[in-house]
Amino acid sequence: MNDKKKKRYPTDRLKLHALLEKKEQDLIELQEEVEELRRLVKQADHTAIHATADMYNVTPEQLAEIMKSIFGEKPLPELPKDLTVASGEPDIPHGEEDES
Repeated sequence: MNDKKKKRYPTDRLKLHALLEKKEQDLIELQEEVEELRRLVKQADHTAIHATADMYNVTPEQLAEIMKSIFGEKPLPELPKDLTVASGEPDIPHGEEDES
């Protein structure tokens, strides 16, 4: 049958406005969270590139050339222009922050 239930919204105009404002605020918060996750993923990728390059004692650019020679001309992700050094702090899984 129909597993997807149709949402029922209030018929009162003021309640609809309040619901709209709440949902818009929720959307803004979710967009901020997505941007933070993108930043964390980008930082983790940068760290992985640099750790691998350091492990083989080459620069990230030289590592990219080595990868091309090994795997051919498959499209590889471009090295980011704004590389930053990782903070050296241990990874803390999301939701398990130390609140002391």
